[in-house]
Amino acid sequence: MARVDKFKVVVFDFSGEEAIGQAFADEVFRVFRRQHPEMEIISLNTNKDVAQMISRAQSLFDSLEENR
Repeated sequence: MARVDKFKVVVFDFSGEEAIGQAFADEVFRVFRRQHPEMEIISLNTNKDVAQMISRAQSLFDSLEENR
């Protein structure tokens, strides 16, 4: 994620990836997103498992934001 904060839109292409770890999903789609709300993060070519892991992290982010 080095220097990613220099961009306004970040695209992750998960082509060929069968899975991602919970820590990665949480770091990118919850922690990083909270630290950089002005950035748009786009996920492409996710399979069911990857999409589910991203969705979990995003759901946690959304629920924490609602409680702020």
